[in-house]
Amino acid sequence: MANTIAALLENTKLNKTDAKALLTHLLDRHLGWPRSALISKDQEPLPNELLIAWQSLEAQRVSGVPVAYLTGMKGFHGIDLKVNEAVLIPRPETELLVDLALEEMKRIHANYPNQTIQILDLGTGSGAIALAIAHECSISKVPINLSILGVDQASDAIELARENAKALGLNHLVEFLPSNWYDAIPNRYQTTFDVIVSNPPYIQKDDPHLHEGDLRFEPKAALTDDGDGLSCIREIVNHAHHYLKPGGLIAVEHGYDQAAEISVLLENHGFHDIGAITDLAGHLRVTQARKEDPTF
Repeated sequence: MANTIAALLENTKLNKTDAKALLTHLLDRHLGWPRSALISKDQEPLPNELLIAWQSLEAQRVSGVPVAYLTGMKGFHGIDLKVNEAVLIPRPETELLVDLALEEMKRIHANYPNQTIQILDLGTGSGAIALAIAHECSISKVPINLSILGVDQASDAIELARENAKALGLNHLVEFLPSNWYDAIPNRYQTTFDVIVSNPPYIQKDDPHLHEGDLRFEPKAALTDDGDGLSCIREIVNHAHHYLKPGGLIAVEHGYDQAAEISVLLENHGFHDIGAITDLAGHLRVTQARKEDPTF
């Protein structure tokens, strides 16, 4: 068997991006080598235990297992997150929710610099959205008082999110609680949140994409509601006014063809300033709106 990095990359069945990601993971775990070793040490013999691990990962990836589940890590909005089969793999389009929350934080802070900004992340999964927001706040040169609550009905997801918060040193900014949407959120949080963000299950039960690519391996309950793809979003919107402050912002990720229905749903529940935002592929991917503020 080929026993150098160059030989493994030359002979692998995988595309080079996946192969390099898996090799980088193995080189770090077995030898403590950085990613640059893919070039600087590509002719050095590799130990047998690494080669055996490579064969296993290569075979699993060929069968379709996502790279993120094989390495146990995924980058998202400038942070590295632990991921496993209990949670969705964070995707670039979901970074839109982070950016919207950050923009709203800056707006609030500019007007009320001493206010603690409170954010609710519904269906937090690995904690990606909540932790990316917290990370940006922690490295900002502008001191912002921030408190984030992330909830998820899956206890395995909450455990992982807490691990990620600890690894990133963000425990002081983010709390994770098990809850089926709003069900177990303590009453003290009612009408306290400035922002609600969510990437809920929104794929229709008969969508063929559920049986393709990485989606085959991700938790079904985090992908689809086993219905029309909108039941979870209805639940989120139906009760959002109980938890948002007057004038508070809600932003929800959704399918490329769901923006119009969600806009109507938000309007019917008294929200205003409703707008949809496109992702990098040009699809309407996130819809945002504001709760009415009777003081204006």
